[in-house]
Amino acid sequence: MTPDGPSSLSELARSAAELEQLRASADDALRKVWSASSFRGLLDGPGAVFDPKLWQTIVEAGWADVLVSEAAGGGGGGLRDLCVLTEAAGAASAPAPLAMAAAAGWCENRCADGIGLLLPERGERTAAGVSGVWPLVPFGAVATKLLVCAGDGESAVLGVVDPAEAGVVREPVTPLDHNPGARITLSDAPIQVLETGPGAVRRHGEAALRGLIGRVAELVGIAAAANEAATEYAKLRVAFGRPIGAFQAIKHRLVDQRCAIEIGRALVNRAADACQHGHPEAPALGSLAAYWGIDALRTVPEGATQVFGGIAYTWEHDAHVHLRRAASAAGNLGQRAHHRDIVTRWLTGRYPVEQPGGDG
Repeated sequence: MTPDGPSSLSELARSAAELEQLRASADDALRKVWSASSFRGLLDGPGAVFDPKLWQTIVEAGWADVLVSEAAGGGGGGLRDLCVLTEAAGAASAPAPLAMAAAAGWCENRCADGIGLLLPERGERTAAGVSGVWPLVPFGAVATKLLVCAGDGESAVLGVVDPAEAGVVREPVTPLDHNPGARITLSDAPIQVLETGPGAVRRHGEAALRGLIGRVAELVGIAAAANEAATEYAKLRVAFGRPIGAFQAIKHRLVDQRCAIEIGRALVNRAADACQHGHPEAPALGSLAAYWGIDALRTVPEGATQVFGGIAYTWEHDAHVHLRRAASAAGNLGQRAHHRDIVTRWLTGRYPVEQPGGDG
């Protein structure tokens, strides 16, 4: 293996076949227990969109532990494996915090017991514990533990905070996809320390990058499901005596959407490989994937909704499920300008722009 992944075509083919088999198994498992209609059914209810039984099924299948080492009882898998699973969850409209729970499991190197979530932004270290405010933590209202990094340099600390402890306040927040989000405020909250010093910051950053890439993969799945549904509809819906998919405007829209999805999947795979093998460009590649998710993948369900026409605006149709999930997923990837600046600095460093008036 090279730092960037498989070193031969045979290794690459074998890896691709294994991942394809994993995706087929994941799709089959989710189809038996979940669908966009299941999601829509929870939207009709009074509570948040979360099914503890679905999460338990995911945990029992080992998906949340895929990044945990085999020595610790986990799957010992790579980031590509997690991305396949989160993409499948996105395509199935499964309301589950899989990416950040798996990132937390990798960070702690411990199998899931409840719902552990990694908080990607760092807090402040205090004499009594950690403090900070996280305005929106997806699925934060149902988390049973939080992995938090606080402080900088030698004073940094990485550890686990129990949401039931004093100093932790969770206020319910309802995002567009109605997941059980929460605004989490820590005030001198006690922390079970896992690591201190620069190593804590480094490990937290690596875990946060894994969570980010997994989230983009989930958005790829959401976009793919919306595009597939719109494509199938365009084959069946007849207008002026022929399927609407035969009309150039609709045909081009669907193809453009598919291109955005395939580019997104390729960017996720490249970022996952770089992160998995510790490549120095991994953070920039992660931001590039996130930027594409915010900029291009988020709009795919919007285009799919237009293909469906008026029926997509009814509550009974699945189009709005993909639309609201894509908007929420993109919002959870961070600020578009932040990722754009990271990518711009990275590309400028790799391909310097010659200044006008130079000797060359």
